[in-house]
Amino acid sequence: MDDERTPGQYRREGPSGKLIAAGVLLVLLVIFVLQNRDRANVDFLLWDVNARVWTVIVVAAVLGFAAGWLVGRTRGPGGD
Repeated sequence: MDDERTPGQYRREGPSGKLIAAGVLLVLLVIFVLQNRDRANVDFLLWDVNARVWTVIVVAAVLGFAAGWLVGRTRGPGGD
């Protein structure tokens, strides 16, 4: 009788929708990086560097993830 549930409850199995979406986005990012391995001039504030495009893509993706994570953290549990 361990499996007693109140009406409306269900048992979730397998990965969540967010995890699947994150996996798909990660695969797309890897494909995008692999297709952009050339070098390009990158200007940012006072720096001017000749970098591989994939490096710029990865740095931008990490910064975007960090910004999204921080915004999600500051909104609190209520989502206000």
